[in-house]
Amino acid sequence: MKSRYIGTLVGLGFAIPGLLTLLSVDMMVFMFIPMLSFLPIALPLELLGSGLFDDYAITALLVLFGLTIAFGLSSYYFFKHLIKDRQENRTLNMVRFWGYFGLQLIIVHPLVFYVWAFDNSGSSGDGQFIFGAFETFPISSGLFIVLGLIIDYLKNKK
Repeated sequence: MKSRYIGTLVGLGFAIPGLLTLLSVDMMVFMFIPMLSFLPIALPLELLGSGLFDDYAITALLVLFGLTIAFGLSSYYFFKHLIKDRQENRTLNMVRFWGYFGLQLIIVHPLVFYVWAFDNSGSSGDGQFIFGAFETFPISSGLFIVLGLIIDYLKNKK
């Protein structure tokens, strides 16, 4: 799969389900993706924070911190190798590329949700609070396009 714009195309592919939810209520079938994306990293951090702290704002801050560190470290690793490969005129490592996007799938959606949750932690006792994941899903989906554009820019930079 050699394409000059592979990052943008894959980013768009990861973003389409979330962006489709903006068009119609019928597209709510895609809403299972943000819920599943919370399970590997955000849910264990949430459980740890809830066990340690009574205040939800502190728990949300702990999860936000953990997800930010995970995003930062994984992005640093990927982009460091992407730039090194480009400087040595090597092709894009597709395993690393797909692994990065797959990892970001379980980091980006919860990260955007917890930014929203930390900002709205005063209403965390409300049962409707969980629907914030649905509200933030199109926003976090759009970030995959941004990641793809950045990857293509760095990959194709002369």
